[in-house]
Amino acid sequence: MSWRWLGFVFGLLIGVSACVNSGETSRGGEAPEFRLRNLRGGETSLSSLRGKVVLINFWATWCGPCKAEMPSMEALYGSYDRADFEILAISIDTVSEERVRAYVDSFGFRFPILLDPQLIVNELYQVRVVPMSLLIDRTGRIHKQILGARDWSDPDIRLTIEKLIGKKNDR
Repeated sequence: MSWRWLGFVFGLLIGVSACVNSGETSRGGEAPEFRLRNLRGGETSLSSLRGKVVLINFWATWCGPCKAEMPSMEALYGSYDRADFEILAISIDTVSEERVRAYVDSFGFRFPILLDPQLIVNELYQVRVVPMSLLIDRTGRIHKQILGARDWSDPDIRLTIEKLIGKKNDR
């Protein structure tokens, strides 16, 4: 194979990779739509929450940092009115729904838990590490991507959420 051909293939691969990685999961881009089953027995779509600030959190029962951050997510969930703010915790567990339910019940989490056992939404959002969270504004745009566990009681995070909640007329 000639160097020219290898250069062409390498350039093509970089171009394809850039297209995939610069998709809509970047800051300012529209959050890709999805619909998943939830532990409450129904389905939840991202578009059904348009007009609210949404924290999407990708997690798994086997993830230690996820377990560490979820109690502060529960406190965050209780801090804001459902008319303004929602959390969607997307389990990427490929184990049984019962195991996920038992995990959630053991901690008493009240925020919605969605199930993505085939990792379809995980791939749509290009999740490569858990936990990973995205803060979505009222218009459905990604405001912030957060890699790794966070203390959701952090004043800077709360201020960011409150600013987004306050932007009701920017739709």
